[in-house]
Amino acid sequence: MKKKNVVFIVLFAVLLFVGIFLLNNRNKLTVDFGDLNPNDFEIHLSLDSEDTIYPDLIYKDGVYYDIPNEYGENRWVIYYKGEKQCAFRHYKNNWRNTHRYKFAIFEKQDTLYCAINIRGKYSYKDTVVFVEKDEMLP
Repeated sequence: MKKKNVVFIVLFAVLLFVGIFLLNNRNKLTVDFGDLNPNDFEIHLSLDSEDTIYPDLIYKDGVYYDIPNEYGENRWVIYYKGEKQCAFRHYKNNWRNTHRYKFAIFEKQDTLYCAINIRGKYSYKDTVVFVEKDEMLP
């Protein structure tokens, strides 16, 4: 085999490996809104790192944005029509660990809930209730 072909094959293999690593090394979010209008919701993530809070918009108007991959306290807040919200915290000890976030938002007896299922090294499951925006601590 010619030296040029060997270099090409090695370069292709390295690029393929890096591409697969970068695509798989990302957090992913899926949200099931059920019968509710997805455009009525906004999802935010605040990363608390060394006394600095970095708020990020994760979902709005049908658009999913990248989820930063930081360690520490990750505070999620989901807003409904700007009137109600729910919040929860997810703790990560290593920024290299990625997660699959699945939220299912549903209404039961006139109360809005979010079922949380986070898969990854620091898994988490819970169901939280939406409350009036004024009822929740900042």
